[in-house]
Amino acid sequence: MQDREGMVETTHPRALVPAVDARRPSWPPGADGRRPSGADRWYRCRVPRSVWVWAGVLVLGVAALVLLAFLTGRPSWVQAVDRAVRDLLFPGARSGAGPPGFWQDLDALGAGLGYRVVWVPTVLVLVWARRWRHLLVYLSTVSLVATLALVSVGDHLVARTLRTGLTGSADHVALPAWPVVVLAAVATGSLYALTPSGPARRWGWTAVAVLVGALALARVGSSLDSASAAVVSALVGSSAAALVASVFAPERAFPVTYDRRVKAHLDLDAQRRDRVLSAVRDQLGIEATELEPFRLDGSAGSTPCRLRLAHGPPTHLFGKLYATTHLRSDRWYKYARVLRYGRLEDEAPFSSVRRLVEHEDYMLRLLRDGGVQVPEPVGVVEVVPGQEYLLVSELVPDSVEVLESGLGDAVIDDALRQVRRLWAAGAAHRDVKPSNVLAQGDRVFLVDVSFGELRPSRWRQSVDLANMLLTLAVVAGPERVLGRAAAFFSAEELAEAFATTGSVTVPRQLQRMVQGTGRDLVGEFRALLPPHPRISVQRWSLRRVLLAVTAVCGVAVVSVLVVVNLRAGGLL
Repeated sequence: MQDREGMVETTHPRALVPAVDARRPSWPPGADGRRPSGADRWYRCRVPRSVWVWAGVLVLGVAALVLLAFLTGRPSWVQAVDRAVRDLLFPGARSGAGPPGFWQDLDALGAGLGYRVVWVPTVLVLVWARRWRHLLVYLSTVSLVATLALVSVGDHLVARTLRTGLTGSADHVALPAWPVVVLAAVATGSLYALTPSGPARRWGWTAVAVLVGALALARVGSSLDSASAAVVSALVGSSAAALVASVFAPERAFPVTYDRRVKAHLDLDAQRRDRVLSAVRDQLGIEATELEPFRLDGSAGSTPCRLRLAHGPPTHLFGKLYATTHLRSDRWYKYARVLRYGRLEDEAPFSSVRRLVEHEDYMLRLLRDGGVQVPEPVGVVEVVPGQEYLLVSELVPDSVEVLESGLGDAVIDDALRQVRRLWAAGAAHRDVKPSNVLAQGDRVFLVDVSFGELRPSRWRQSVDLANMLLTLAVVAGPERVLGRAAAFFSAEELAEAFATTGSVTVPRQLQRMVQGTGRDLVGEFRALLPPHPRISVQRWSLRRVLLAVTAVCGVAVVSVLVVVNLRAGGLL
């Protein structure tokens, strides 16, 4: 059909797109028709051994503290051992010789200054590295442990009031060596938040042992605690911090890094590779021999990868690995956009990873059937039920990013034609940027349709057009691009596109490239087009106001609680 009189042919909405070799192969006769191949969908989530170990140490440590409290003031072999250890470490303790104030001063220095020297730099490093999950877990752990320890033995009004409410008495709860508990928790939490597993963490354990051991010696030397109480308290504090870090910030899901890499890119280690390749073979009937990261620089919401096939052609397929980390990122991203801009059309968060990958697979098939040139979808693979899914599609052969193609007239025409076909198919891409527009010779393909929308508004369709024009203009310039666009779009449609353009509508990668040109491309486009009133993207609603108020109140409450806990625990 034709868009307007005299315009070029852009789409055949009722024509079926022929299949290509990348589509799912036919299953042999007699093969099991169930996919996946009859295997139970239930996947056992194995608890890491470290979690069980630290949980066991914590339980045994708490039990030992209770036992020590029961034996306090009674003759026992524990007291005999404590006296022997003290006589061995401090020979003058029995006769009363030696400077008693030295150990008390050292204890005060370690209990006061030691906390701040450790936890304040840790917080600053986590903020600099933008590892917010580790920061939240770390602050919650150290503030809670410090508060519980001090409230149990503290002598101020708040501590006595809490003890009265919990135990019915303002008397101290027996918790020997509570400063050792706090310092052990702070030091161990800092170790897990700052060092990755391996040699760095093993050396870090030595530093933790030296720091906590120095405070324990000071308290034993000043006769404030016994050796057994100091050792058990150190184990309780360290095991509590290590257990919380292992459960709420496991390194497999939240690695400790300082390279500011994109958090969406999962580590394709040997175990995950084997799991993915096995699932592709069982569920799609495709034998793949290799899985490797692919074009990570253009993706911030998934882990793109390339699968090498055992038998071809084609020799490669493209995959996008989604996990629960991407689901959480999607929810926070859309929540932040609602607070900042209002609801920007079809940005409701997905309820599960399965829904996230199902949506992209559906959009690929919808756009393909509508005549838009997209990679041929192959299928969805369930890697870990409910947690990890792989979307498999065609890897467009011999393709490059559109800006690397030389941008001949045929390429520019086909890129604009794809936007027109999007409009005809009643869909929007919503993430048009250089890395998502590939050129194969004179043909242009749109990739990464995870943000795609069905039946978008005119505003959203205009945003796609504006972003495509900006992408092409980075190399070709506004005058040439508008000259080619006149064959596909009216002057009013082009002017409307840039009337919608703003910081929220232009993807971040495209913004950086436009700024790199040193030109005001948006202003140049507007100067070449008829004037059009600006179209605001702000959408105010009762929901947005309530969410904003809730967010501000929530941040204020959490900040106050953290500060109160840190002050109550002696960390401030």
